[in-house]
Amino acid sequence: MKIGVLEGLLFVTGDDGLSLEDVVKLLEVSKDEALKLLEQYKKSLEFENRGLKLVYLGNKYKLTTKEEIKKEIEQETKELKKET
Repeated sequence: MKIGVLEGLLFVTGDDGLSLEDVVKLLEVSKDEALKLLEQYKKSLEFENRGLKLVYLGNKYKLTTKEEIKKEIEQETKELKKET
């Protein structure tokens, strides 16, 4: 359940991301448990059929698009814009 809440929080914070302290406070868990949850979530995103990855940048955890599908997404969004 906490993994789902973590995922939602990462999604809504977008580019701002979450610090470890944010995760501890928002999920009401210990630092060790927060690190375990972040690692579990990161591993769950590593499967080939997932389009996102969890990165740690500037003391923040953030969701980003996997590099291997980034070009495909850019192409698809260009096609959508042409249709409208």
